[in-house]
Amino acid sequence: MSKGNYRTEKLHFKVLAPFRADVPRVLASARVDERLHSKLLFDIQLVRGLALRELGQIGTQLLPDGRHYQPVDFHSWHVLLENDEGRVLGCARYRPVEGGFEQLAASHSAIAYSNRYGPLLKAAVEGHIGRARRRNVQYGEVGCWALRKEIRGTTAAINIALMTWTLAEHLGGGMGITTATRTNHSASILRRLGARRLANLPAYYEPKFGSVIEILAFNKDHIDERFSSRMEKLKSEICELPIICGADAPLRDGNGLPLSTPSRPPYYALEAVNYETRPLLH
Repeated sequence: MSKGNYRTEKLHFKVLAPFRADVPRVLASARVDERLHSKLLFDIQLVRGLALRELGQIGTQLLPDGRHYQPVDFHSWHVLLENDEGRVLGCARYRPVEGGFEQLAASHSAIAYSNRYGPLLKAAVEGHIGRARRRNVQYGEVGCWALRKEIRGTTAAINIALMTWTLAEHLGGGMGITTATRTNHSASILRRLGARRLANLPAYYEPKFGSVIEILAFNKDHIDERFSSRMEKLKSEICELPIICGADAPLRDGNGLPLSTPSRPPYYALEAVNYETRPLLH
């Protein structure tokens, strides 16, 4: 599909991995390049920051250079789409969940603080995690799905979502959760792909994003059959994609425990932000 003269065939996927040790053997194209990893993560955070500005008054959540920075980015996987010039036009984040409800972004949502729905949300998530572990599949959290405006109305958003689910499956995952906005039909697109409203919890207004949010659960077995052939194509493609790793192994403190954020030097200086290039956050 194209929008104007922009064709999504010109776009190329890359995957960022937190550490080389996390990459399964099937993704044989992985390489450690801390500088490139840092540069691409910078660009991803910039795209997300531009997206968030479109949703409302969220300036306090952004760095002075306009990036949407979160420490968890360094310990997460990222799927990104670039054009031929290496400009990041779209992205999504996948994070394996080793703990429980408190590890998820949903635990800090407005609905989580509701006396009525907060306990229901926690019980539903913990039940979902329990089912994944009984099936011996990794549980994950998907988020930060963002597009620049030049690829709006193309298949890019769907392709990024499907590639993220494909990545999760290659990492041993099959079930997970995401908080999706209704802005520009983001939640409805994910439901069309096969995501389902978690425990029939209601949509809710999230003040920090100025948007109505739906909490959706995904399961690799529930992908709509209309997208099955595209999923199979992406499963073969992901094994050939560039996988850029931030380091050989997780950084650890003096007690051998993982550090919350890496102490890497800021390879990329702050850059000016053109706020007229406004993508959409999904």
